[in-house]
Amino acid sequence: MINKIAIIIIVFNGSKWIKKCLASVFESEYKNYDVIIIDNASTDNSAQIVEKEFPQVQLIYLNKNIGFGKGNNIGIRKAMEAGCDAVVLLNPDTEVQADWLDELVKASNPNDVGIAQAMLLLGESRALTNNVGNAMHYLGFGFVKHYKERVDKWYHKEPFEIGYASGAAMLIKREVLVVIASECTHERGNPVTSAQSDEHGIASVENTLPRNDMEYFDAKLFMYNDDQDFCWRARLAGYKIIIAPKAIVYHYYEFSRNKLKFYWNERNRWILLLQNYSARTLFLIFPILVIIEFMMFVYSLIGGWFMLKLKSYFWILSNMDLISKQRKQVQKMRLIKDKEVVEHMDAKLEFSEVDNPLLKHIVSPIVENYFKIIKNFI
Repeated sequence: MINKIAIIIIVFNGSKWIKKCLASVFESEYKNYDVIIIDNASTDNSAQIVEKEFPQVQLIYLNKNIGFGKGNNIGIRKAMEAGCDAVVLLNPDTEVQADWLDELVKASNPNDVGIAQAMLLLGESRALTNNVGNAMHYLGFGFVKHYKERVDKWYHKEPFEIGYASGAAMLIKREVLVVIASECTHERGNPVTSAQSDEHGIASVENTLPRNDMEYFDAKLFMYNDDQDFCWRARLAGYKIIIAPKAIVYHYYEFSRNKLKFYWNERNRWILLLQNYSARTLFLIFPILVIIEFMMFVYSLIGGWFMLKLKSYFWILSNMDLISKQRKQVQKMRLIKDKEVVEHMDAKLEFSEVDNPLLKHIVSPIVENYFKIIKNFI
């Protein structure tokens, strides 16, 4: 049963949004919660705004940007030490409805539910959806489902399973965190160093960094795919991932497409595939992966990020020992087979705000048909 909750917000130069976000959070009808903010070395006075306007917040100020995953690991560890029954990850560029936490908790009540996502609506167009759960593609791609649809189509639906939850607004039960961290020193009872605060109550980074980069989220991902990886591992451990359509969060989402984003997405996609799939599944999807990689090479040449694509391969090859170590932990933790996992994956390739005839009429059908062939052998 969920009682006490920790709301964790990772901030990096979020002064434009953070005041509005926290003001809405502190109007939540659900009252048994703490707010933990990890400031990833912002240079726009985000931490100072929080310190001045919201003194009730637990503020941890880092002296460098350590990324989404490692930042959340710090906040989650604080929440676990405080005995919280669940954590809620929330983006700073959001506003929440007063009953959002009540609805998230209610949707998470079934024992087999481990993670619940709020319904994300566009902050600037509140009648339209931003994210009704993410799709986890069997080739490692992750993308938004049901983008810019009328919210009245979804609002009255009961909670249902999704591919994976968005880290912009997701609740994670304590038991899931314990299972995910079961191989870490923290969960085996070793003492964990607490943060040291200055006279303003702002904690230093030095004593808050998790000792194990895989303590909860995979810190080596740094940005993008973190939530996808975490949900994948939670599903391997036997938990359901759902969306709570009545838990409304407004997201001031801005679609971005840049070369560096392609690098992180491609590098991290391969990390997820190599760590989370069984050897059998990797063998079965290898032929289509080769075809897709050739297409991605061509795409990178056209898009001007070919060197970044090569860099992603170099990183993977240079860190195979690290990937192999984490793979062993994941495979040891799994309770269900890939056959059950792929039931919640997509075969169709469709990315929000990307309308490419080649992708739609040639690439996606090839990928879909291949999945139909191998699905029964996984």
